[in-house]
Amino acid sequence: MYVVSYFTDADEALHLAYSHDGEEFAAVNEGRPVLRGTVGTGRLRDPFIGVGPDGLFHLLATDGWTSPFIVHATSGDLHTWSEQELIPVMAGVEGAHNAWAPEFFLDRGTGLYHLIWSSVVDSGTTAEGRDYEHIGQDHRIWHCTTEDFTTFSAPGLFFDPGHSVIDATVREVDGGGFLMAFKDERGTNDLATAHKDIHLVAFDTPGGPYTRGTGPVTPPVVEGPSIFRRGDEWIMIFDHFLEGRYGAARSKDGRDWEPVSLALPPRMRHASVLELSPPASLPPR
Repeated sequence: MYVVSYFTDADEALHLAYSHDGEEFAAVNEGRPVLRGTVGTGRLRDPFIGVGPDGLFHLLATDGWTSPFIVHATSGDLHTWSEQELIPVMAGVEGAHNAWAPEFFLDRGTGLYHLIWSSVVDSGTTAEGRDYEHIGQDHRIWHCTTEDFTTFSAPGLFFDPGHSVIDATVREVDGGGFLMAFKDERGTNDLATAHKDIHLVAFDTPGGPYTRGTGPVTPPVVEGPSIFRRGDEWIMIFDHFLEGRYGAARSKDGRDWEPVSLALPPRMRHASVLELSPPASLPPR
């Protein structure tokens, strides 16, 4: 089973959808949110769900446009959720303006879970007065590590290609190593722009070195990639946020990609896909 977590512009809250075949996805709860934000700004943007060391589902989400915190909650069944908390992932970093699109992945070699997110760090300035919603800023990918989602290491840079990047997502590769998709955040929010597309890199050790750069693997203007396995191929979905629709591509090797058609819920924004086995029991459709 595949579970998609997402938000909508109308409801910046956690929505869920599911699929048995990785091709046709149905929204649960008749498309209504299954969880609303209760801390920070009260927003749950860019929701990501993964399985933590305790076997629980761990939700991470963006706490609004200019919060340096991320939202965290847990669930044993995707129905009921723990009290939400704010993780101060950019604590101690002077000039940290935000923390967007948080996700996590497990490094089996060390047993550490890596939280990754996008941040602007501009010492001596604040986020006040900046139009983060419409004008691109100078982001990099940051991270911290945890063994238990209770204590976290100090934040550090995770990926810096020398220009603005956001929305990193990481998948473990069979045989070892990782594949990371991210958005080149240069350019403008215009369909004729250069950049604002998805690229890929590979790495063996979290934090690099990064090799085998591929891209762009999507047209502009897109964001919020998520990658999952369907049979013997990779599937990537991405948000055509200016056009109000979703796109998808498939690949056998993570290098060469071609368009593929998926049936996804309408008005979906910045979705993440979780593969589950055995199937979970979800809230009613």
